[in-house]
Amino acid sequence: MRLINCRTEKFEEFVQNVPAYAILSHTWGEEEVSFCDMSDPDSAKRKRGFRKISDTCQVALAEGYDYAWVDTCCIDKSSSAELSEAINSMFAWYRDAAVCYVFLSDFTPFSDETLAEAVESFGARENSEKQEDQLYKDPSPLTVKELGLQNKVKKGLGNCKWFSRGWTLQELIAPREVRFYDKNWNCFGSKLELASILSWITGIDASVLRGMPLDDILVGRRMSWASNRTTTRIEDMAYCLLGIFDINMPLLYGEGKKAFIRLQEEILRSSHDLSIFAWRANENDERRFRGLMATSPAEFKGCQRLVKPSFEWSNGGEYSLTSRGLRTEGLVRIGRGVAAEVGNYFLPLNCVDERETKLILAISLRQYGPGLFARSRPWPRTTGFDLNVYSAPKLAQPQYICYKDIPHLDNIVLLSRSHAIQINFSDDIFDVSTATTVPQTDWDLRNSMLLSFQRPYFWGMWKIKAHDEEDGISIVCVRSSGWLLYGIFALSKLPATLARDGLLPSQVEEILQRLPDRKSTECLGFTHTVQDVQLDLGENGMYIPATLLRVTSTEIKRVKKSRSGIKRVQTLLKMI
Repeated sequence: MRLINCRTEKFEEFVQNVPAYAILSHTWGEEEVSFCDMSDPDSAKRKRGFRKISDTCQVALAEGYDYAWVDTCCIDKSSSAELSEAINSMFAWYRDAAVCYVFLSDFTPFSDETLAEAVESFGARENSEKQEDQLYKDPSPLTVKELGLQNKVKKGLGNCKWFSRGWTLQELIAPREVRFYDKNWNCFGSKLELASILSWITGIDASVLRGMPLDDILVGRRMSWASNRTTTRIEDMAYCLLGIFDINMPLLYGEGKKAFIRLQEEILRSSHDLSIFAWRANENDERRFRGLMATSPAEFKGCQRLVKPSFEWSNGGEYSLTSRGLRTEGLVRIGRGVAAEVGNYFLPLNCVDERETKLILAISLRQYGPGLFARSRPWPRTTGFDLNVYSAPKLAQPQYICYKDIPHLDNIVLLSRSHAIQINFSDDIFDVSTATTVPQTDWDLRNSMLLSFQRPYFWGMWKIKAHDEEDGISIVCVRSSGWLLYGIFALSKLPATLARDGLLPSQVEEILQRLPDRKSTECLGFTHTVQDVQLDLGENGMYIPATLLRVTSTEIKRVKKSRSGIKRVQTLLKMI
């Protein structure tokens, strides 16, 4: 580690046994002093930025520290290897510093009286809201005095550039001891003393500013702390968060927004925290479908209150990143019984809003390929489900959820239903929870729909049992461009040739053509008939042709024999 000797204002390097040092946190301005500039002290001292370095050293010496670290000059940015090491080590360097000086070059100090009132007021409000949360009460209204103080803090301290920069987030959180200095280098408080005010300005939990471990905070909530911050380079919006999530990864300047995708991938590999998907798309985003990952921290703006559920629950599922998408097992669930929620598969995120602790947050999914899903309706962020969400059935086979935004995803998802075959039946007779399909990955099970995935030739089998019965019906269909063959069979009377594994569409076509009576079947006292109807599955004005196979179930009325009937027949015969 390269440190500045505060007495000589020259560099000294340490590999081990690093001495106690002060560290500077600031925003960059004009004529900052670089590593190369420091090789010519006379030239460096003529730059405006040297004043910050000199003042940092003087404050450090006054407090008994012989060494200091300043990011403008202590990193050789001409070396990509050193820059990468420094950025990956930055959080640790700030954490291990004896003290961090935050220099706010654009802050004109409050009067001592105003500052004392603000500290007292914000602290009292924090304690009051904690008590009200414990009693499940809404926060009490702000008083006129509180509103006045908040306005002063926002206009003065809150408008400082330092609070809007990405890199200063970890510089506030990581150090144990942080002291704030105004533009004249007058100290006006510490992180501990100003915790309530700093929390209000930044959205960071006051408990974190007082030393609570970051691992106790959900990923989505941590992301929200950076939602209103910016960096000069797009990639730095990801790199400045490495320490917040205890991630190390190589730097690739020039990759643009891909850096934030890589950060999320690394977080997924190192944790099982699904709140990383609890982001909300911008209201101007007109896309109907997205990948699982956010494009920037700005989309986590609404995640500031995410917490774990108050009850213990083990999802029992697992996930991993693959080239096909996020592979999940035992996580995706099937929504039932809400006709308006077309394509209602959902992924519970095992987190709640702390104001509505009984609502589990989840994201809606739409199937668009064999075992492939995309995130649907990303703009409202999440859908709330109560505790019964976990009793919803899971998809049996593994699923692959698109986790990166890909070109034309809306069209890909919608056109996957072109020439699809949907089955309509009476749920008064049949138990929807018993429905099974072949091939499993080709069916949208929630909507009883065989998806085409724009294939010219495909087939499928759908089976369902009657309520509290072992028997039921099966519908077999095969489609090619221009025609459709289908048949309905009682499960107990399903032709053995259709029960074989690995059937091809051509084989199913041949079997169905040999069965002349395949449009109706009898089962459990009902005659079940199937008819095809043309269907439009389009959305937002797009026409998506499909076929609906409607099952009509008619009760069979049996004629009862009676002795009186037999006597009437005998009388007629005698008359003849």
